[in-house]
Amino acid sequence: MPSEDHHTPIAHLEPGKAPPEHYYAENLLTVVRTVLQRYGDLLDSAERCFGATILALPAPAQRLYARLIGRRGPLIREDRLIYAEVGDLQAALRCLADAGLVECCPEAPATVLCGLMRRPELELLFAPELAHAPRGGGKAERVAWLAARTPVAFLRWRLRRAFTWLAVASLEHLDLYRLLFFGDRRQDLTTFVMRDLGVHRYEPIELCRETRLFTDRSSLTRYLDLTAMHDEVAALGKRPDIDTCTEHVRDLVARLGDPIGNRTLERRRSRVLNQLGRNLERVGADEWALRCFGLSTLAPARERRMRILHRRGDRGGVERLRREVLSDPETTLEADFAARFGHRGRRPAVPTTEVELDTVPAMPIEQYAASLCTASGGTAWHLENDLPMAMFALAYWSWMFAPVEGAFLHPFQVGPQDLFWPDFFAARTSMCRDPLTRPIKAKLRRAARAKVGTANRLFSWHRCPLDVVETVLDAMPEADLRTLLAIVRDDLAGKRSGFPDLTVVYGPGRYEFVEVKGPTDQLQAHQHLWIQALRAGGLPVRVMRFRLKHAP
Repeated sequence: MPSEDHHTPIAHLEPGKAPPEHYYAENLLTVVRTVLQRYGDLLDSAERCFGATILALPAPAQRLYARLIGRRGPLIREDRLIYAEVGDLQAALRCLADAGLVECCPEAPATVLCGLMRRPELELLFAPELAHAPRGGGKAERVAWLAARTPVAFLRWRLRRAFTWLAVASLEHLDLYRLLFFGDRRQDLTTFVMRDLGVHRYEPIELCRETRLFTDRSSLTRYLDLTAMHDEVAALGKRPDIDTCTEHVRDLVARLGDPIGNRTLERRRSRVLNQLGRNLERVGADEWALRCFGLSTLAPARERRMRILHRRGDRGGVERLRREVLSDPETTLEADFAARFGHRGRRPAVPTTEVELDTVPAMPIEQYAASLCTASGGTAWHLENDLPMAMFALAYWSWMFAPVEGAFLHPFQVGPQDLFWPDFFAARTSMCRDPLTRPIKAKLRRAARAKVGTANRLFSWHRCPLDVVETVLDAMPEADLRTLLAIVRDDLAGKRSGFPDLTVVYGPGRYEFVEVKGPTDQLQAHQHLWIQALRAGGLPVRVMRFRLKHAP
């Protein structure tokens, strides 16, 4: 499958030195060219025209536009634009305005306009008006007082005597290009800078139309609709006033009601439903919450439904859901909840070392526990889940970066979109071979040395540097490594948290995992599940529990 040319040259920036004069513009052009190449057939004429307009701009205007879209805030003061690479700033601005990419002195709320000034500028420009303002308070209070008593037209007139301002136009098209390139709305062109400064090194990714996220315009439109609904749910707040927003909730639930065949869109739909349902549950709107969770196909929807039904005394409903979860759990954590909910019993005992303390240690309790474990020799690291996730990443690296449809959207991804989805493995079995069918320790060692420093969603090279990985590999027998990896493979989403705090190595073949608990701490469900899985696999694990001798 041929990959596409994505025009992503690496500039190799040096801290403290200015980048090449066309650097920021070239990053912007990379995004535009890539989107037009991968998704041009899905864009409408206005969206394609937006990209073509940027590509046709003179170089100075491209450089200025690339800088403007990286600035924060809805408005930008023109007198604060100082970019040596642009040259004639006024000519570049006129070019952008003529192209419809910036708007000069647009209307805006009075507070936003006044917020463009520093406090001394504000005090000087509006001295007559502010002479009657209450003394004290900061800039925000002065702006609020002025905005409440001064017509916005007058404010604009007075401000334009001091400076002009502008806003980036066609933001909806810019946001769409960012979405189609990065796959979300949080990333921007600073991602290029982090790569080119050497902060991140990325795994080469095969990108082509066949593996893009959106296969047709309808799926893109549906995604944009779901994004808008996510924003609507966020605007309602974590504790919505159900008395005033019932119709809005009714409309949202209706629009979110139908399952979607596309697994990416279905997951996003269910996440919006889960968020809305949880917010409604917080304010006691149980009927609406149950409806949201009932429409969702993503955990923890069934858990939340069981909790609500339990509060309402619907034992039959709880039992039906329990059986449904136990017959087809999404994760072991969900299965554990269903097995125990309403049938609370003692969990299996775990090996525990009790340590009495005269006083609480001055250092973190995990550090103190590590010093006790290694008092007679050995090394301990506070790695928690970084250890099993790192081992899994090394073993299944090719699986994580396989060219699966919709898994990769841009060259800077540190893992696939569907990494923790239930069908992650099923989507790759036809193109990847399970590493556990062969000896694993040598493979892990080779992978660690080959990939050191390469960004991976599961691997923190800061927490797990190469020397730590190799020391742990020396200590763990082949059979133990295979067992650990099988535990993660069989429940990747559920095993992202709860692994014991300390990884302790005493020498070749001698190691253990230690969960540390302070005087008031208790084992959580996901920690119990990890310890039970390790014990079932014959791996050395224990709890070190600290207690104060003279606890109140």
